[in-house]
Amino acid sequence: MKGKKGRPKKQERISIVEEKSVQEEVRDSLLEQVILMGIECYTELITDEITQICGERYKHMTGREFTRWSKTETSVVLGGKKISLSHPRIRNIKDNSEKEISTLSSLKDQEILSKRQVEQMILGVSTRKCKRSLEADIPGIKTKSHSKSSVSRNFIAMTQARLEAWRNEPIEKIYPFLMIDGTVFQDTTVLVALGFDENGKKKTLGAWEGSTENTRSCTDLLNNLIERGLNPETVKMATIDGSKALRKALKDVFGTDLLVQRCQVHKKKNVADYLPKEKRETITRAMSEAYNAEKYDVAKRLLNNLINKLNKDYSQAARSLEEGLEETLTLHKLKAHMEIRKSLGTTNPIESLNSGIKNITRRVKRWRNSNMVIRWVGTAIMESEKNFRKINGYRHIDALIKNIESYNEHKNNNYQEKVLDKKIGAA
Repeated sequence: MKGKKGRPKKQERISIVEEKSVQEEVRDSLLEQVILMGIECYTELITDEITQICGERYKHMTGREFTRWSKTETSVVLGGKKISLSHPRIRNIKDNSEKEISTLSSLKDQEILSKRQVEQMILGVSTRKCKRSLEADIPGIKTKSHSKSSVSRNFIAMTQARLEAWRNEPIEKIYPFLMIDGTVFQDTTVLVALGFDENGKKKTLGAWEGSTENTRSCTDLLNNLIERGLNPETVKMATIDGSKALRKALKDVFGTDLLVQRCQVHKKKNVADYLPKEKRETITRAMSEAYNAEKYDVAKRLLNNLINKLNKDYSQAARSLEEGLEETLTLHKLKAHMEIRKSLGTTNPIESLNSGIKNITRRVKRWRNSNMVIRWVGTAIMESEKNFRKINGYRHIDALIKNIESYNEHKNNNYQEKVLDKKIGAA
């Protein structure tokens, strides 16, 4: 039965609340049993090790080297927190020193606790609510290391260690294609480099933080990749969004032979920004038609026609389209298959990664400094990589690489012929 506004009547609402309360009670009871069983299992493991070292309790043993020696409490990790576990100590009879219990050493491993807390925060649990998300406390059992400050310290230590390991990881595979883009977090811009191997598999190769997406930050990122093992000679093409700073950095680090594909999606958006709303859809559709053309000549002709059309009433939009036009058609020149053009002709793959990063970091309201930003971004990248798949059109990568090699060879031959002609003319 429902009331006038479609809401359940008061009695029914009370029943729903009571039902939820019963469900929570059952849940807490089950979790309590799990914790108790875990404590019992820990105790049995410790008892077994002590028995192996000291022998059976109350049983005579000739030549005994170790004996049980009073009791103490040790904090072990269980259920995302530290609990106090009471256990006997072991004493060396000869020198009266205390022997370490190896089972306890493994159960005290801080990394186990930190991993659980990092996982909680990646899933969106704040430091304040971390305790609520864990298994319920059991009366009579001391717990700790689930306070806001403790969780925060563990998260910082774990993510910093992971970040350092990731940023210094050697690059051993060959990545013929790069995709680079920046994402902004308050006052910090993080540049991310995504690599595509010969089988179409994606790998985030590095990330670099800076105040803006300037040439220095871009150059530092690329040099870092090379220092870690990326061979510049094996990189055939890079896809970027049109950033002049990034384009200059690519030229400075990889030389003029590196082919660059400008993102067609960004180009359409940039042109549309100079148009009135009623014209944007028509022009964007015309640009899409050109970029979807199979041959370079057809695409170039359609875009030039569009530039001439825009020049009459929207000269700024025409200039925007004309700027860097050739580099938006790089894959057309290389006669790349349509499938691979859709994957490498835009920065969509790295935009998807950036979206995953934003999704994981969305609960962070205050970025204290660039160190905090890069820690979170690195953590988000490692989490997002778990969902990486091969790019569409990966079967056509071998053909594209061959086309690039042929294109470069033809370009170099033409250059040498021009140099020779100049020398002959000068003579």
